[in-house]
Amino acid sequence: MTQRGIIVIGAGIAGCAAARALVDAGHDVIVVEARDRVGGRMHSVDGFDYGAHWIHGTEGNPLTTLARQFSLPLLFVGGDSSYIGGWDRLDFPRANAVDKDHSIITADRMCDAVDDVRAGMTTDISYADAADRALATLGVDARTAALARWHVDLVARDDCAADPSGFSSKNWDDGYEVHGYGDSVLPGGTQALVDRLADGLDIRLNMPVTQISYAADGVTVTTAQGSMAAERVVITLPLGVLKSDDVQFDPPLPPAKRAAIARLGFGTLAKVRVHFAAPFWPRHVYAFGLLAPPGHAAPTVAVNELLMGDVPALIMPIGGADGIAVERMSAAQRRTWVLAILRYNFGDMVPVPDAIDVTSWADDRYARGTYSHVATGGSARDFALLAAPVADRLWFAGEATSPNQWATMHGAYVSGLQAAADITGDKSLLPPLHFTENRRWRSMMTRANRFLALRRADIGAEDITARVELLSACTVFAQVEWTELAMLATMLEPRDLAAGETLCRYGDPADEIYLLATGALDVVGGDGAVLTRMGAGQLAGEYGMFGNSRRMAGLVASAPTHLLTLDYTRFRRFLLAFPQTALDLLGAGVGRLLKD
Repeated sequence: MTQRGIIVIGAGIAGCAAARALVDAGHDVIVVEARDRVGGRMHSVDGFDYGAHWIHGTEGNPLTTLARQFSLPLLFVGGDSSYIGGWDRLDFPRANAVDKDHSIITADRMCDAVDDVRAGMTTDISYADAADRALATLGVDARTAALARWHVDLVARDDCAADPSGFSSKNWDDGYEVHGYGDSVLPGGTQALVDRLADGLDIRLNMPVTQISYAADGVTVTTAQGSMAAERVVITLPLGVLKSDDVQFDPPLPPAKRAAIARLGFGTLAKVRVHFAAPFWPRHVYAFGLLAPPGHAAPTVAVNELLMGDVPALIMPIGGADGIAVERMSAAQRRTWVLAILRYNFGDMVPVPDAIDVTSWADDRYARGTYSHVATGGSARDFALLAAPVADRLWFAGEATSPNQWATMHGAYVSGLQAAADITGDKSLLPPLHFTENRRWRSMMTRANRFLALRRADIGAEDITARVELLSACTVFAQVEWTELAMLATMLEPRDLAAGETLCRYGDPADEIYLLATGALDVVGGDGAVLTRMGAGQLAGEYGMFGNSRRMAGLVASAPTHLLTLDYTRFRRFLLAFPQTALDLLGAGVGRLLKD
């Protein structure tokens, strides 16, 4: 048995990226692939992506650079890189459906409350359980709660391919990085990227691997067509295949790696493509919000394929157990399901579709799903554990080995380059570094921006100007730019107190700050003595953000008083966005301590 230098298992984008980089570095490489094609979970037919579809976060994304190097056209479709389409291009078509602004408010209130829930966690709970706890604190009505759960499905099921009941609320986005705003697609299909990477490589198709044996002197890879020996192996098997034990390791993988494989989640995102002779929907809308008919599980969105080409079709992604169920429906059942959803949302004029295409990833033995997620009890560290090499013989790549960009094409691509760079010791094989943002940070900032946009429409320019002048007079905000204060001004909520009315008592839970507009507040100590009096332009309650989140003094109106209040969640968000204000706040606090 002739020993080759390196065997790469899997001809998806991770495997082809690793093989291309290793070959270009002078290594002897062959790629073995179980399928009769390259691409893996990137599979395009007649321009339609049955698998990976969107380049999430266009600018700075290494796949954007790769597409440009290959002269492949990109179509920018927008969005916020958090889920398909983004709010800017989403429309709810159902008559009398909740309007988009109300949906945004509902979603953001729930997400804020979920953040509060997970901030207090000592052990992980599912996203579904965290959402239930969050909704209980909001005290919303049944209709609003149902809309909030629509967003739970959107985030967990139809974006992360996970069932909310098994999806980590604590760690699902921990350390996850995103590139520039807006998504893009390749009009001819994403498989073109893999085809270009694969061009010229020694790829052996129809060779499913059954066993990988490794020792100090090398590795033996057993396939359906015989065995091959190599010095090293790069393994890009999907996490679902690793979980299935279809490929045996001799000796077994280390316990830490096997535990990581078990903890990580691997889900299915089904895509249903519904063809019509002509569009019955507005041509300019990119994504439609879909509500579920009674008794049905429905996708949260339908994507207008007309804006990605000239095909009159709607693409309906649905993930988790619901996605698996849709993939396993009979053709007649699926047609009935599709019509029920579309007619419920668009009206009875929806015609019978000309054709329906559907994925089958859950039952694909070489995939067993689409991509990974952090399951309840898991963490992003598990992706790094899966990526770790074994005995300087086995190297791992693929989307599930990316500790900061899992479940993405670019995460898989870079993981292949990372394996090649580690084997060769040549870090220049990695793509140039581009600025990324933490997904959790971007989500918080996006929610803040949406809130500001809606508030700005409700508050008149005169009122905003008056609030900015008041903020400018406050020591904490005196050095902040007018435009930034105008943003903060839209967040504030008015409150009036009668003379003698208590705003808060010593030791009360603290959850908001107070800016005095008119009147005065007596600051009362724990013994009931008045410590000082605060007047217009002064800020109170900010220290409760720290320590045990309790009031360190009581506040009582000594005259009719008008306040502007802001909850800690939004104030923290503002401070994160404008760190100069945070420094000013710190300086004011330190200054008081030094004075004392």
